[in-house]
Amino acid sequence: MWDRGVDRWAGAWPLLGGGMDSGQLQFLGYGFLLGLAVAVWALIAGWRRRRELDAEITRLKTHLHVHMEITQEGSQQRKQELDQLRQENENLRITLKAWQQKPDRRELRMLQVYDHAIRQLHGNAPGFAPHWEGALRDAEEHVQQIDRGLLAFARRLVLPFTGKPTPEEKAEPQDD
Repeated sequence: MWDRGVDRWAGAWPLLGGGMDSGQLQFLGYGFLLGLAVAVWALIAGWRRRRELDAEITRLKTHLHVHMEITQEGSQQRKQELDQLRQENENLRITLKAWQQKPDRRELRMLQVYDHAIRQLHGNAPGFAPHWEGALRDAEEHVQQIDRGLLAFARRLVLPFTGKPTPEEKAEPQDD
């Protein structure tokens, strides 16, 4: 039974069968070696490519790690700056509320008028009431002149509590 099966396949497959000459065997060997060489070349090329890709992945991971550290540092700095700005904003809001509690401009202007009038009265002391009214009128005119002049801004910032006469007062003639 086994003999008949082997004979049956001998004619269909000449390579499996008995009669193969040295030329065909040499041709088969060269083909096998060529296929083996292509397989080894493909294996080496795949191995090199894998090494290149592993190196690229390692480089990209390192780059990503460095980038994330830099981003985290920048984010922390922005957060600290934002907290600082919020604190400054709160401080400015508190300062603004404190300034809003200060007397308004009309009261400061009236204070300037009274201060100027009192300084004039000290110079002219004999009759208080008529001199007070005259000094008050003169002081109001004086403050109105200052409000219109170049010294308006400086005069508003610094109240005249120094007791020194201003250049305008030196130029005015004193009634003795």
